[in-house]
Amino acid sequence: MERYDFFRTNPLGAAVNGDGTIRPINDLSFPRNVPEIPSVNSFVDKLDYLTTWDDFETTSRFFRRQSQPLLLAIFDWEKAYRQIPTAKSQWRYLMVKDFNGGILIDTRIAFGGVAGCGSFGRPADAWKDLMKKEFDLVEVFRWVDDNLFIKTKQSVVEMDQIYQRVQQVKAFLIPDAEFSFGQVEQLAGRLNHVSYILPQLRCYLNSLYRWMNNWKCKHTDRTLPKDARTDLEYWLTTLLQYKETRMIQNPDPVEIGWVGDASTSFGIRILIGKRWAQFQLAENWNKGPEPKRDIAWLETVAIRLGLIALKQMNIRPGKTLIVWTDNTTTETVIRQRKSRHPAVNEEWKLIQKTLVEMEIDIVSKRVTSAENAADALSRGDRSGHDARYQIAVVVPWDLEFRLFQV
Repeated sequence: MERYDFFRTNPLGAAVNGDGTIRPINDLSFPRNVPEIPSVNSFVDKLDYLTTWDDFETTSRFFRRQSQPLLLAIFDWEKAYRQIPTAKSQWRYLMVKDFNGGILIDTRIAFGGVAGCGSFGRPADAWKDLMKKEFDLVEVFRWVDDNLFIKTKQSVVEMDQIYQRVQQVKAFLIPDAEFSFGQVEQLAGRLNHVSYILPQLRCYLNSLYRWMNNWKCKHTDRTLPKDARTDLEYWLTTLLQYKETRMIQNPDPVEIGWVGDASTSFGIRILIGKRWAQFQLAENWNKGPEPKRDIAWLETVAIRLGLIALKQMNIRPGKTLIVWTDNTTTETVIRQRKSRHPAVNEEWKLIQKTLVEMEIDIVSKRVTSAENAADALSRGDRSGHDARYQIAVVVPWDLEFRLFQV
C-alpha cells in the first residue's frame, strides 16, 4: 500500500440536476478567494487545455453551405466523466472527505457544478477525430459529451420539439395557475434554446428571468406576473405560426447599404444601396391617442418601412442584415429589441413579427449624421437620388394618417 507524504482533501459538494435530483461533486474550486489556502483548480491554467466547442453559430454555418440531404444522429457519452481515469500522480490532490470523516480517493475525472470542458474535452476531441477517421462522416460536432454525427443520406426532420414547446407555453397561460421555481426555470431554458432558431424572440425571455430573480422563497409556488403573461402570449402566437421549412439563419451580418433616418421637420427616408424611398409627415402626425409619438418613434417606424421595402425587393430569407443609424436610441433598441418608450415598444412588436415572417434578422451599426447618406432625404432633399431607383412602398393602414410616400 502506498503512503502519501502529502495529500489534501476537498469537501464533498452537491449540485442540482435538471430533473431536481441532487448529485455529489468533488468541489475542486474550494475554498474560493482564500489566498493562503489555494484550491486545486487555482493551479490549473485553462489555456493549457484548449478544446473544440461547436456552438450554434458554427453548426448553422456548416448547414448553410450544404446542398444535399443529410442524415443526423446524436450521441451522448454514458457517464462520460466517470469513464475517464486520472493520473495516479494526481490522486493525492483529488481526495474527498466524506460525512463520516473518512477519506476517499477519487480516481476518475470529477463531475463538477459546471461543464468540465477542458478535462473531458481532450478525450472527447480524440473520440471525434477517431470517428471522422474510421467512418464515412461528413462532419462531427461536439458540445462537451454530446456529439452530432452527420453523414449523407435522405432524412425527414420532425418538428415535434416545437409542438412540445407550444404545449408547455399553453400550460403557463392557464388563468390563476401556480408554478414552481423549477418549472419556470425549465421553461426559460427550453425557450432559450428555441431562440437560437428564432433570435427575434430572445428579448421576450426577460420577464421570465426577472420573475425568477424576484423569487424570494424557492419552495413557494407563484402565479404568472402580468409582463410574463404578455411575453408568453407573444411566444405562443409566434410558435403557432412557425414555418417548418425556415431557412437556417446566417449568423454573419450582411452589408446591403441599408440606412434609415427621420426628422420631425419633414419625415422619413430609407436608402438600400441605390434604392430609396421618402415619406412626408402629415400635419398632425404626432396627435391622436396615447402613447405619444416623437422622434424616437419616427426612427423606429423607419426600420419598419425599410423591412416593407425589402419585402417588395424580394430579399432572400435566412440573412442577418446590417442597419445603419445615427440615432443612439434606435441603435440600442435594435440590440435590446425592447424599449421603455411605449410607442416605440408597440412598433417593435410589429417589427419582430415582420422579421419572423420574412425569416431574417437585423443588427445595428452607428453612422454619424454628417456621414448619413439618407439624412438629406429625411429633410426633403432628393438631389443626388435617381428617380428610377425609387421604391414604391405600401404604407401600413395604422400609419396612413401620420405619413405618406412622396
